[in-house]
Amino acid sequence: MRLKIETGENIENIIFDLGGVLLDIDVRKTLDAFEKLHIKGLKAEDIYPNLKSCFLELEIGALSPDEFIEAIRKEYPDARNVDEMQFWKAWNALLLDFVPARFDLLEKVRRDYRIYLLSNTNLPHRKGYLQRFEEQMHRPFESYFEKCYYSDALHMRKPDKAIYEYVVRDAGIDPCKTLFIDDNTCNFSGAEEAGLHCYHLKKGHNIAELFERI
Repeated sequence: MRLKIETGENIENIIFDLGGVLLDIDVRKTLDAFEKLHIKGLKAEDIYPNLKSCFLELEIGALSPDEFIEAIRKEYPDARNVDEMQFWKAWNALLLDFVPARFDLLEKVRRDYRIYLLSNTNLPHRKGYLQRFEEQMHRPFESYFEKCYYSDALHMRKPDKAIYEYVVRDAGIDPCKTLFIDDNTCNFSGAEEAGLHCYHLKKGHNIAELFERI
């Protein structure tokens, strides 16, 4: 496979985002699930946090899942009556099924590029989609990548420059020969500062459009 886009450099490495790139997500499903549990007042921007909050702390691994659920129960009193199994099922409702064709494509792409994953995520979501992937695809999710990097495990997140620098250093790759693909342009500032090339995968598009057979 060959990249269709021109970067001005000989790209050897590709870093993929997860949500909105390899895995479709629907935040509304989680909000609706919480509503059905009478947990009201949550907004989409809470789940995708940019400000200091228990959601952000979960995403950078500063809170354990148990600490997170206690923080939610303090912030949203109706959550006190919801058992943990119901809560986590609602929390993971935004994770949709994987599209096999995308991973068939990754299998071909990895013949010509070293590929990595970099995701802002949290431990409950991560456990959820790793388990779902193996059940659906009969193969470990991480087996497609040289290495996967998760915000909650690294205690930092996109768009901070530090997380891109960590990935580059840990993977031993040249940022000038590395393409970062994300569906959210706000994640590009730190990536570009770290020397990576960036590609915005717009809503309604898919990664197959980036490649052509050689």
